[in-house]
Amino acid sequence: MENRNGIRRIVGSKNFTLVVVWALIVILFQIINKNYLSTDNIRNIFNSAFVSGTIAVGMSCLLISGQIDLSAGNTGMMAGVIIAFLLQTKMPWVPALLITLCFGAAVGLLNAFFANVLNFMSFISTLAISTAFAGLSLVLTNAQNIAISNRSFWELGSTNVLSIFPLPFFITIILLLIYGFILSSTRFGRRIYMAGGNRNAARLAGINPKKITTILFVNNSMISCLAGALMAARMHMGSPTAITGSDLDAITAAVLGGVAFMGGGGGMLGVFIGLMLLNSFNNGLVVVGLDSYYQIIAKGVLLIAALTLDFYREKSRLKALKESKKAIAA
Repeated sequence: MENRNGIRRIVGSKNFTLVVVWALIVILFQIINKNYLSTDNIRNIFNSAFVSGTIAVGMSCLLISGQIDLSAGNTGMMAGVIIAFLLQTKMPWVPALLITLCFGAAVGLLNAFFANVLNFMSFISTLAISTAFAGLSLVLTNAQNIAISNRSFWELGSTNVLSIFPLPFFITIILLLIYGFILSSTRFGRRIYMAGGNRNAARLAGINPKKITTILFVNNSMISCLAGALMAARMHMGSPTAITGSDLDAITAAVLGGVAFMGGGGGMLGVFIGLMLLNSFNNGLVVVGLDSYYQIIAKGVLLIAALTLDFYREKSRLKALKESKKAIAA
């Protein structure tokens, strides 16, 4: 009986539903194009997933805490430009990467200052910073790509693990596992959920939501800079237009995977499934030869679908909470 109930819980979970949808997408595109599941194309899917996937790790934690960062994509893009400039001075790539991550920490503190000290809506303040970075990168580079000649740095973007996993994607998986553990098994993880679920209750429990979200803003910007640096390593250059918009892909993957857009819920397993569903779908559109304009439309539709799912999940959660309160009162 217990085994039967366990199977029902698994089949009824949102993660199981996502896995089924992901499998159907893969089967459909494999039927349309027999090369869809080739080793080379699977590697292409992983390569396309690592930027949005890496950003999704930090973004998901921030969303769960009740905040959002729309500057993540352009912060990562700036990181690629910065590390390219540093490497052109013949600086070794390790200190160049550390300086780039420090830039990310500074951006995170700036985002936290606007959100937690000035009490700006993070949606607006981070969008403003994103716009500023988009213009600043073009000014600094004169709208030109910055070549990187450091071959040891190239290896970060070109090395494959077990012949099929690009190193950047492998790093994404490691981050998903680490942050999944933090969210599910640590006191700090529980505080993130409490900060996003009910700020007043969190304060009564002795938790400082602003302190939590400050840490997460810094964390998110540093992870975004890591994603940008890895992309620069893969492209062998820093580009003022690279990975722009990847934060929206990260949000789509996170919300598809069950992360509550308004905070308080979600996990890294769902984020991984949402990430692979999104990138398998996008890659399938490329494989079947669909025009890039339609691919952009499809991404928008997926984001709307993800937000709609999140709306109904939140609605059903609030309804269940209300009914439980009535039952307790009775």
